[in-house]
Amino acid sequence: MKATGEPRGQTRVGTITDGPPGEYIVDRLADEAVKFIEANRDRPFFLNLWNYGVHGPWGHKEEYTRAFASKKDPRGLQGNPIMASMLRSVDECFGRILDAVEKQGLADNTIIVFNSDNGGNTHSNTPEDAGKKKKGETPQIADWRKWAGNQPPTNNTPLRAGKGTLYEGGTRVPLMWSWPGRIAGGGTNDTVVGHIDFYPTLLELIGVPLPPQQKIDGRSYAAVLKQTGQLDRPAFFNYFPHGQSPGRAGGVWVRSGDWKLIRWFGVPASDPARIELYNLRTHLSESTNLAQREADRVTQLDRLLDNFLADTGATYPRSNPAYKKSGPAN
Repeated sequence: MKATGEPRGQTRVGTITDGPPGEYIVDRLADEAVKFIEANRDRPFFLNLWNYGVHGPWGHKEEYTRAFASKKDPRGLQGNPIMASMLRSVDECFGRILDAVEKQGLADNTIIVFNSDNGGNTHSNTPEDAGKKKKGETPQIADWRKWAGNQPPTNNTPLRAGKGTLYEGGTRVPLMWSWPGRIAGGGTNDTVVGHIDFYPTLLELIGVPLPPQQKIDGRSYAAVLKQTGQLDRPAFFNYFPHGQSPGRAGGVWVRSGDWKLIRWFGVPASDPARIELYNLRTHLSESTNLAQREADRVTQLDRLLDNFLADTGATYPRSNPAYKKSGPAN
């Protein structure tokens, strides 16, 4: 195994070797995380674990999946036994990490954050999934059909859409913090924050000043966590120049208070479909576009987007005139 270089395909980089045949990756992640905690228990450490569970290529423990296949969601919303199986494994992984922190006597001096990088996947492995149509029937897809049929991985109701979109189903995610004695347990807060805020927040919590030469896009919300103040930020932005819908080349949104305005790229400025406006307190499902009724608010929020795009130097997706779509393979 190479120790350095660029990982790609079957090129492995690093020092971790394969485990025994049939080893489940989520269990391996838990093993490695526990070993890391034990090895560093006498000094400050930072453990960043992105769990491969609940993600393609949808590996799962069949014994868990079989148990969930016989169950029904009384709400009639979730019905994918593979997703349930993977979630159980992730729960077990996280539980083992918490147990390790407790066993090493570190629980009262360890900040723990649980978060997701995007909303639930609502498109993969469905009959409309273009990627699966291109690849055809594979062993992984055959296994999916056996247990989940044509279901997508998850259902984000009442949120609209899912991963890879600018709607709440793609961008609103779980976030939990724990730090006994510093962050009160059992509390909730509706302050809008994002991944760019982790770095400054963690630094403030542990008393490390921000590097003066470093430009920081995020804001610390340590005061919100400690219930000593509020986050002074009038608006939060999400830039996503990746289109999944015909005529749209991705977009950008701004959230200010209860209001969220989406601007789609690739749509002419004269087209009303370019802008969508939602009040998330009254229409969390983003089912009612209020752009035509709230012209002044649209102008105000749209100006914030202009300032954000200019300040960050963000570019708009542009069509490639030399692009030629490939035809079907012979």
